[in-house]
Amino acid sequence: MTATTSHWLVTAHGADQPISGPAAMLGSMPTIEVIAHSLALINRFTGHTIRPESVAEHSMFVSDILQDMGLPPIAQLAGLMHDAHECMCGDVASPIKWELGTAWLSLENPLALMMRKHYGLQAAYTGYRDFIKRADLIALATERRDLTRYDPAINAPWPILDTPGAEVRPVEAVDLNSPVRVAMSWRHHRDAFVERYQTLTAQCGASAEVLA
Repeated sequence: MTATTSHWLVTAHGADQPISGPAAMLGSMPTIEVIAHSLALINRFTGHTIRPESVAEHSMFVSDILQDMGLPPIAQLAGLMHDAHECMCGDVASPIKWELGTAWLSLENPLALMMRKHYGLQAAYTGYRDFIKRADLIALATERRDLTRYDPAINAPWPILDTPGAEVRPVEAVDLNSPVRVAMSWRHHRDAFVERYQTLTAQCGASAEVLA
């Protein structure tokens, strides 16, 4: 992202959302409702799944894992919002990010930082970064098991999950392809994301936890 080039998106609610240039540097961010709408319609794994899985569903799963780890609401909230910036740049599969290298990072990182600052989550994200990354990988391992055609007898290992001595295991008690989950629509995930955000924000306020 440069300071001179200006690009923008039209959001689900009809607003011009700057993603680069001076206007983006002002830090104007989408509302939580716009974020939830967008993330609920963005598919993960570049669509290579046995059913659609949205970034919104993934984000709530990461928040669930952080809760199961015994972490406080502020950590769960930071986990819920860890991919919120993708409502502006989209979700790109990790191998594509690695191919793009600094070109991708120069777009994604400033947007992610602005999103965290706008929603008062920068300190929480920094403090719980390792836990959030771990929960993200556990979610990924579970998603690979349940929602992709990955077969370790056929497919190459994924270094981020399968490095010997540092393997990441999926959540055994969760079936992401259960009939209940399959029946959920994108609108369910949109509304559930907003509700989770509101619930966690209220819990953080009630416990006097600092969000910024």
